[in-house]
Amino acid sequence: MLRLALRNIFRHKTRSLITLSAIAFGCVSLIFVGGFFEDILFKMRESYIKAHTGHLQVYRKDFLTEGRRNPYAHLIEQPLELTHIIQQVPGVTRVTQRLEFAGLFSTGETTMSCLGQGVEVRHEPVVRLSETGTSRTDLPSMTGTVIEQGEPLAEDQPFGVIVGRGLAESLAVRPGDGLILVSHTVGGSINALDVIVRGIFYTSSQAFDDHYVRLPLSTAQRLLHTQSVQALVVFLERTEDTPRVKQALERLIRARRLDVELRTWDELSDFYTKTKAFFSRLFFVLKLVIAIIAILSIYNTMNMAVLERTTEIGTIMALGLKRRRVLWLFLCEGGLLGILGGIAGLAAGTALTWLVSQVGIPMPPPPGATITWHSEPLIDPPTLAFAFGLSLATALISSWYPAQKASRLEIAEALRHS
Repeated sequence: MLRLALRNIFRHKTRSLITLSAIAFGCVSLIFVGGFFEDILFKMRESYIKAHTGHLQVYRKDFLTEGRRNPYAHLIEQPLELTHIIQQVPGVTRVTQRLEFAGLFSTGETTMSCLGQGVEVRHEPVVRLSETGTSRTDLPSMTGTVIEQGEPLAEDQPFGVIVGRGLAESLAVRPGDGLILVSHTVGGSINALDVIVRGIFYTSSQAFDDHYVRLPLSTAQRLLHTQSVQALVVFLERTEDTPRVKQALERLIRARRLDVELRTWDELSDFYTKTKAFFSRLFFVLKLVIAIIAILSIYNTMNMAVLERTTEIGTIMALGLKRRRVLWLFLCEGGLLGILGGIAGLAAGTALTWLVSQVGIPMPPPPGATITWHSEPLIDPPTLAFAFGLSLATALISSWYPAQKASRLEIAEALRHS
């Protein structure tokens, strides 16, 4: 049956090749566009995780709901003990403490509001742009934070700070300049520190770069008169392990009755979640269009085959071939078209995606960012499987009606057909 179906497909080579090309083109489109979207989401996800959210964040209970009114009343008071507990969970690579505050930055002539973030220097990796040996601007997706000018934070320089690119431009400061950092303490009084700009950084988020200054955690605690922290940021070996580690941490929290709560990176990255939902809808529309094109192409081929072979169908049924076998014959022909077109599409789509990923596609800055980047489409196994499955499914669906039509022909009428 399969051999006969294969011979029938190439009885009209031109028509079959056109149909196979349409199916293969659909597969290539799905694989390439799917890989393009996956690369965008991957780089966006990793840049947010590395520079901002980590994979998980631990807060004192009710901080996210009540902390906006009085953030200093909901700080974690014993961060080291909690850090040791979290580090026991398999998959956790590091845990870092952070303390954020609102303040004023003054050069003496210019004063601006800013947001400060106290960080543990040894646990917040950055890269100097001058050390990369490249002019590529999509570094935040790989490193999280990039030092554009000057030096990163150093543990032996407690009063050295790094300033976001946008904030540095607004204040007109450069590495080596002195600034005054002013903020309210936990007790409500006002405190100020003289600091030195060690470097200017940027991340994938323009809003962050326009408002934030980073400084050593000990300096932030000195400014605010506290030893507490706002959050513990947890980094994992693999982003895919986030749900598993979250469940393990929740069990530990319940067992030890700790007054804290967890948030994952996707719960904290609203922009990423909305972007992913938008791409999912867009990709669904593309799938629908490709499915319609494939169905119409195969339906036309199979319907023409039934019309041209009506006499032949009547003859083989007169010789004793059952209607069910006729139905299966045409379904096999449609299925083979889907399989052959899918295989060709997988090969071409994988090759195209790999070639483009080696070169990269220069892209403009995404919304909310100032850096350009290079798209390197990913070869995504689930997308490959879906593209092939869609080719086969549309082939069988579009072949069903012509196959039914062929199997229901009356033998006498089919033999009289000319």
